[in-house]
Amino acid sequence: MKRLYLNVMFALLLVVGLTACNDDNKRFPTDYVGFEKAAESYTYDVQNKEETINIKVMAVSKKDEERKVKLSINKSAIFGEGYNLSQSEVVILAGQKSATATIKLYPKKLIKGTYIQVLCTPLWKDAESSQLNIKLIPK
Repeated sequence: MKRLYLNVMFALLLVVGLTACNDDNKRFPTDYVGFEKAAESYTYDVQNKEETINIKVMAVSKKDEERKVKLSINKSAIFGEGYNLSQSEVVILAGQKSATATIKLYPKKLIKGTYIQVLCTPLWKDAESSQLNIKLIPK
């Protein structure tokens, strides 16, 4: 009887182990295009005139056609002077799962405690937007 329990326990551990190794990305819907994380931080050097932040727009799966997304930044009247988005539209090429956009920072114009809110809106019907909050930290 003890041997039966050990065999059953071993089989259960094997099944649990195999299902834990499944590489399907269950955090996102199958047609999701947007940011991988909701928040990031970036440390900048106050002495630099200009810096760039690369942000990655990702898709869960590859497709045979190009996918366009619109990027925008929520600029406030107080914090909006020290950065801008280099391109307002990003294309994920056919057969690819990601694309990169850049944000230009002007450290001398930044105020301590600034957050950048980037909004990604896919340009097709029934797609959901995603948002990335980037906390800017001076060196």
